[in-house]
Amino acid sequence: MDSGHRELVRSWLEKASHDLETARRVIEREPPITDTAVYHCQQAAEKALKAVIIHHEQPVFKTHDLMALTTHCANIDPDFRDWIDAAAILTPYATHYRYPCNEPDPDLAETVEAIDLASALVGFVQHKLSADGILGGHPGDPGDAQ
Repeated sequence: MDSGHRELVRSWLEKASHDLETARRVIEREPPITDTAVYHCQQAAEKALKAVIIHHEQPVFKTHDLMALTTHCANIDPDFRDWIDAAAILTPYATHYRYPCNEPDPDLAETVEAIDLASALVGFVQHKLSADGILGGHPGDPGDAQ
């Protein structure tokens, strides 16, 4: 894999890391901004999954459906099947709370669960891509989640 392609994959992981950091920071304030946090959790997972697809030199299709992306990744690597349930939980956050709705924002427990799921999925992707030589496998490497 050439360095340009490797850098593209890393840049997707870096954006995923930024989304996770945003989610963490917005729940630290009073009151926590949970709707924004869960949106960024979905975005982090989406970008990490798209990094896998890009790494395997397959076309990235425009979607926020993490179940579709996870299924695509599972066709590449069956270990991604374990992430279908997390994808089902995180997918609605792409759109549900982005605009005013008649439902209350997610509570803090739901938001923390979303952060934990997204962090675990991004970490899983980083581990997989480290094994493939995309990341150096050391904390602080480009694309590593904080």
